[in-house]
Amino acid sequence: MSTIHALGYLVVRGPIEEWRRFGAEILGAQLIDGQDGELLLRLDDRAYRVVIEEGEPAGPRSLVALGFETAKAADLDALVATLNAAGVEVGEEPELAARRQVRRLVSFTDPDGNRLEAYYGQATDHHAFVSPRGVSFVTGDLGVGHVFMLSDDAQKAAAFYCDVLGFRLSDTIDFQIAEGIFLHCNPRHHSAAFASIPGAPSGLGHLMLEVSDLSAVGRALDAVGAAEDTLTMAMGEHTNDRMTSFYVQTPSGFDVEYGCDGLLIDDAEWTVGHYSAASLWGHHFQTPPAPAEARQEAAAR
Repeated sequence: MSTIHALGYLVVRGPIEEWRRFGAEILGAQLIDGQDGELLLRLDDRAYRVVIEEGEPAGPRSLVALGFETAKAADLDALVATLNAAGVEVGEEPELAARRQVRRLVSFTDPDGNRLEAYYGQATDHHAFVSPRGVSFVTGDLGVGHVFMLSDDAQKAAAFYCDVLGFRLSDTIDFQIAEGIFLHCNPRHHSAAFASIPGAPSGLGHLMLEVSDLSAVGRALDAVGAAEDTLTMAMGEHTNDRMTSFYVQTPSGFDVEYGCDGLLIDDAEWTVGHYSAASLWGHHFQTPPAPAEARQEAAAR
């Protein structure tokens, strides 16, 4: 059984002013100014769920850290003991814990070199969460959502997350060019997934944010079109987690999957499956939109 309770937060690097618009107008997150110029995105009663550090967009390599939550101090101690036994170097970071607004935090890396932060006791904001778009996110004990990680060796990465961090296999998907491996640490169908995509750099492929209903997804899709953001995959429904969603490129260059109605897992009854396709319908890849001038010229013809 995993001592990790959830994917609690992400830290990414990107252009903060662009994220201010994107976070509020597209995602419906509440914006909070953090320390040292950071931008915090609130999705619920937690102090934040996503941290944006100022920097150039770098696509998958925009990821700074994944924050994994443990339920209590004893669970964090147990995780550190497991990491030490596996020969993983662990650093205790009290100053960073204060900055991340958690009671205690340790850091280590996964086989792809991604920085992982494990913690307990994240701060709750006593001010009510207010979405600028009236969105309600599905978070709580399920965590912020899920991450799809591009890996140099997906099998090795998944083994580390299962054998050392205690995640469980949900299922796999044959993407034709690679296999996707989907793992869970709580009832959310997956909190982390891995694939080795030929030619793709390792790092963050996408972050999934789940909202409460299809109407919120549809309105976000309209907002993407109105803002002329880059829609990378059209609306569709996945085979394995049954999420109805679309994908949009963030100002950092990785994608956000924005969806609803994700499947929940009961480990006592779950059977691992394998799928030959990623989606039941939709999720068609989109070509980048033409510049506004080109669209206007085309419309005039």
